[in-house]
Amino acid sequence: MHDALHLDDWGGTGPVLHLAHANGFPPGSYRKLIDFLKPRYRVVTIRSRALVPGSDPRALRNWHDLADELVHALRSRGLRDVIGVGHSVGGVASLLASVKAPELFRAVVALDPVLLTGKRLWMLQAASLLGMRSRMPLARGARRRRERWSSREEVAASYRKKALFHRLDPEAFQDYLTHGLVELPGGGVRLAIPAEWEARVFETIPHDVWPRLRSVKVPSLVVRGDHTDTLTPEALARVRRTVPGVRTEALPGTHLFPLEQPEACARSVLSFLDSLDADRGPGLVRPA
Repeated sequence: MHDALHLDDWGGTGPVLHLAHANGFPPGSYRKLIDFLKPRYRVVTIRSRALVPGSDPRALRNWHDLADELVHALRSRGLRDVIGVGHSVGGVASLLASVKAPELFRAVVALDPVLLTGKRLWMLQAASLLGMRSRMPLARGARRRRERWSSREEVAASYRKKALFHRLDPEAFQDYLTHGLVELPGGGVRLAIPAEWEARVFETIPHDVWPRLRSVKVPSLVVRGDHTDTLTPEALARVRRTVPGVRTEALPGTHLFPLEQPEACARSVLSFLDSLDADRGPGLVRPA
């Protein structure tokens, strides 16, 4: 097991809430969502291996590694009864981590997790058998991403035209420009998460998640963006059939709804946790 990854403590009051970020979006991109959660929870984030300078993307075998690293990071810091909130790959990693170490988690919220079903799952399994994961469209697209620019202003002008970023909350977009890019020694900026790392995450999507999700033991919520092309309605229906006692919900937005509608996303998370307060009495204690 690798040394525990760097943990950022964003402050806040109450039980610990860990937010696991999506592929290509460092933790700081979620600053506005975090701010809505901090009045009730102490929010922490772990910088994934993709953010460690000099780390080798090829060392990532699949997303079970990401779940193992989350478990190790929480255990190494003595954190228990954690509320695991994760977006995209972070949602899948949080669910898997809760299966591996249920004693560490009090609840899990997965925001538009990457859970494939039907034809998509079949194609993933076929690509795995044929050794062609690197040729999957998401991985190939990530490898073609531009990584360096002269300034953040140049990135902003370019990204504002991209459909992926078109609906982002203005503050979240600025947070992405701040945290999703790093300064280069000779001037200019580059992606904080290198394109090779982003591609590697895409090409290591596990195809054995569904059987494991049957073993989720902690209260869980899965939220879908109503215009997402990632977590399909069919996949959400399979979530309801697979994860014991899971609650599901849809919110306005695309796959990036936590960055498009951070306040609505926070309300959904807090409402779910409130319901657990009511069910458990002294369990999830709301801070005074």
